Amino acid sequence: MSFRLVTIKRLMSSLKRFPFETKNGEVYLAQFPNSHYQNKRQNFKGETFSTQEQLPPLPVPELEQTINTYLQSIKPYVKDLSSQEALCKEFINGTGSVLQKRLLDFARDKRNWMSEFWDNQAYLQYDDPVIPYVSYFYSHAKLPAELAKIDKDPLLKATAIISTVIKFIESIKDESLPPEIIKGTPFCMNSFQLMFNNSRIPDTTQDSNVFYSVYENNFMIVTYKGNFYKVFTHFKENDMDEQSKTEAINKPLPVNLIWQQLYNIVNGPLSKNATAINSGVGSLTSLPRDQWREVHAELIKDPLAKESLETIHRASFMLCLDLDKSPVTLEEKSRNCWHGDGFNRFFDKPLQFFVTGNGTSGFLAEHSKMDGTPTLFLNTFVCQQLRKIDQSKFINSVFEPVRETDYHQPKLLPFVITPRISESVQAAQIQFRDVIEEHDLRVWHYNRYGKEFMKKNGMSPDAFIHQVIQLAIYKYLGRQLPTYEAASTRKYFKGRTEAGRSVSEPSANFVKTWESTNASDEERIEALKASAKYHAQYLKMAAEGQTIDRHFFGLKNMIRNGEEVPALFEDPIFKYSCTWYVSTSQLSCEYFDGYGWSQVNDNGVGLAYMLNKDWMHINIVTKPEKSMLSVDKLHYYLSEAADEIADTLNRSPTSTIKAKL
Repeated sequence: MSFRLVTIKRLMSSLKRFPFETKNGEVYLAQFPNSHYQNKRQNFKGETFSTQEQLPPLPVPELEQTINTYLQSIKPYVKDLSSQEALCKEFINGTGSVLQKRLLDFARDKRNWMSEFWDNQAYLQYDDPVIPYVSYFYSHAKLPAELAKIDKDPLLKATAIISTVIKFIESIKDESLPPEIIKGTPFCMNSFQLMFNNSRIPDTTQDSNVFYSVYENNFMIVTYKGNFYKVFTHFKENDMDEQSKTEAINKPLPVNLIWQQLYNIVNGPLSKNATAINSGVGSLTSLPRDQWREVHAELIKDPLAKESLETIHRASFMLCLDLDKSPVTLEEKSRNCWHGDGFNRFFDKPLQFFVTGNGTSGFLAEHSKMDGTPTLFLNTFVCQQLRKIDQSKFINSVFEPVRETDYHQPKLLPFVITPRISESVQAAQIQFRDVIEEHDLRVWHYNRYGKEFMKKNGMSPDAFIHQVIQLAIYKYLGRQLPTYEAASTRKYFKGRTEAGRSVSEPSANFVKTWESTNASDEERIEALKASAKYHAQYLKMAAEGQTIDRHFFGLKNMIRNGEEVPALFEDPIFKYSCTWYVSTSQLSCEYFDGYGWSQVNDNGVGLAYMLNKDWMHINIVTKPEKSMLSVDKLHYYLSEAADEIADTLNRSPTSTIKAKL
C-alpha cells in the first residue's frame, strides 16, 4: 500500500463522531469538535444558530380539525359527501383516535416528530434516481453589462462564484450569518449547518447522509470532462503565517490562486489526458438508487476509488465546468442546470454549481436534507455578491503573478475502472438518456405584469398565480386536478414543508364562474378574489403546521405491523385527493432566470414558479407518454388565463393599476 493511501487511511480512521451543537440529531465526522475551532477564531460571533433553542416543536394538529379540513378539501371531487362523512366519523370514533394518541405520545419528547419519518420515507428509501425525480435547480440570470467580461469568460465566472461561496462558508464558520427572522419570528437554521461538507451516500439497504467538519475540509471538487479534481479553497497549514496557525484558521485563497487551479485543470498538464482518463463515475449517481448501491459496493472494493469517493463526500461543495456546452434559450439553460449530460456531475452532492462555455451559470441541489429556502438564500447571496464586483480590480487580482511558494496544485481523483464498473457506467449513461428523453420541458415567462399588479388588486401574489394555474388547467382539461403547493414550516425546529391543497370549493367556483358565458365581470372578479383569499388562508395554516397531509402521514406511521389499515386511508377519494397530478412550489429571486424540478406523479405535471414585481415564470415539466399532457398547450393556456384575468381586472372601475397591454 502506498504512503499516500496509508496516510489517508490513518486520517479517516482517526475521525470521530460528534453531535452537532444545535442538537439536531445528526453527527459529523472530524478529528476535533467544531467548538475546538470556534474557540480559536477571533471573528467568531455565534449568531447563526443562536435562535435554535427558541424554536417551538412541530405541533400535532387536533384530529377533529384535520378531518373537518379534509372534508372541505374533497368537495370539488364529490357530489355527495355522505359516504365520506361516514368514513371520517368511523375513523374519529375508532382507529383514528388510537393513532392520534400514539402520535401525541410519540411526539411528546421530540422537537420534531416528523423529521426521521420524513427524511427516510420522502427521500432516502426511494429507489427512483435523484435526477430527474428529486433534485431541483436554479439558473442564474446574466450579469449586468458592466460585468460582461466576467460573465462571458467561464473561468473568470467560475472563480468569482467559488470565491463568493467561500465567503458564505466563512460566515458559517464564524457564525456571523444572522439567523433568519421574518416579522419577528425566527426560522430554523438547521439546514445551514448541514449545507456544506457532506453527501448523500448509497448505504446497504437504503440511502443515508454523511457529514464532515466544515473547519477541517477546506477544499471543493471541480468536475471537467467527467473527471473529478480536488481544488483547494484555503491555504494549507504549512502555508499559513504564525498568527493564523495560532488561531487555527485556514485563510481563504485569493482569486488568483483559485483561477490558477481552474486554468491548470482546463489548459495545464492535468488537461492533456483528461478525455483519455475520464472515468464517468459521476454517471453512476444517476442510476436508480438500488442499482447505484450495488455498483457502489463493487466500486469501493478498490482503495483508490474508496478514497476518491470519500474526498468527494468531504468536499465543501462542487462546481462543474461544462465548457463544451453553450446554452442560450431559457429551456436550454434550465435543462443544463437540471440534468446536464449526466456525465460531468455527481448527483449525490447537495451543492453543485455550473459554468458553461459561454459563461452561463446555475445550481443543482440534492433534496434529502435541505428544502429550497436555504439554497435560495445561498444562491441569492452569490448572485448579489457577483454584482458588487469591481470588474477591473477583480481581473487584475486574478492575473496577479502567483509566487511559486503559494502555488496550490489541484489533484485528479483516481478511479480504477474494472470491466464490470465500465459496463455499469455505460449502462447508466444509456438509462440516463432514456429517462431524460421521456420528459418534456417548456418555460413560461410572462412579462405583462407581476407581483405589483397582483397586490394593487388586493390579492396575495402567491395565491394569484395559483388562480392563473387553476384556470389554465381547467381551460385545458375541463376539470381540476389535485394540486400540491409546498409550504415552509421552518418556524418550527427542523421544520421542512407541509402540503398546501390548491383545489378548494372556492377554487372550483372560480374556474366554473370564469368560464361561464353568463357570468359578469363583477361575478368573475368576486369569485377570483374569494378563491385567492381562501388559498392564502390555507397556506398560512400549512405554514403553521395545522393542515392535513403531514398529519395523515404521521398517523399512518403509527399503524403497527399486522394491524389493519383504516378504511379512510384505503378510500379511493382519499387516495385521489393526495395524488399530486399538479405539483407546485415557489422560490423567487430577481437574479434567476430559471427554477425547476420534475413532476411528482408521472401522470401529472410539475410547475415550479417564480414571481417578480414585473413578471411571472413557470417551469413546466411532464412525461407526455404517461400524462398525455402537452407542455406547449399548458403554456398557451397559462398565457390565455393570465391575459383574461388582467383584462377583466383592468375593465373593473375599482382597479387601481392597469396591467400592460
